[in-house]
Amino acid sequence: MGKSQPQTTAPKNWPAGIPYLYTPVYSPRLTKSQLQAIRTLPPDLNPTDIIPRALKPGPSANVRITAITDPRHPACGQCGLFAARDIQPGELIVPYLGEVHPGTTTEIGGTGHEESDYDLWLDHDADVAVDAAKMGNEARFVNDYRGVPDAQRANAEFRAVWDERRGEKGMAVFALPASKRAVGKKAASVGIAKGQEILVSYGKGFWGKRREETETWEEV
Repeated sequence: MGKSQPQTTAPKNWPAGIPYLYTPVYSPRLTKSQLQAIRTLPPDLNPTDIIPRALKPGPSANVRITAITDPRHPACGQCGLFAARDIQPGELIVPYLGEVHPGTTTEIGGTGHEESDYDLWLDHDADVAVDAAKMGNEARFVNDYRGVPDAQRANAEFRAVWDERRGEKGMAVFALPASKRAVGKKAASVGIAKGQEILVSYGKGFWGKRREETETWEEV
């Protein structure tokens, strides 16, 4: 008998024309050394940064993709990622899947990832990144907290992980540990409540690049 095929059901509100991934897609530009690098267990691995073998692939029960209609929200008219249940501080929310590719290239025309808003470093030393612009999973809908009504700070973060299911490095979205958010609150009360939007910080580099692009556009 042949091997059973994985399910192909995408989560509710998944956009048409964007492939939903259960596992990463690997660019043919990746070298053998780059593949070896992301499949080498880090010597200083933190036990909290592991995706366990028991985690099932496919649509996550932790989150839901929801259209944003609040005109005050920077992503109004688009979608965000919201907690489908209460999420504890430091808890793994969902892996970040996309195309694993070389971070830089000397080829004419580049890799096609240079302008992506969904590209994260997977292994900086090995020059490997993962881009969810054209394919991915629920994690691609995580928004930045800046400008979001009633959001004074991020409640989640991107973290490098070791995925035991495939034996390789990856990225994932985690709720922030209590120590990073528990200002004047008990640790037990900190987390992401059911129905709350999951928000990260894209970082100063992301917004600096956006300002440069805006200034260039205005000068044209």
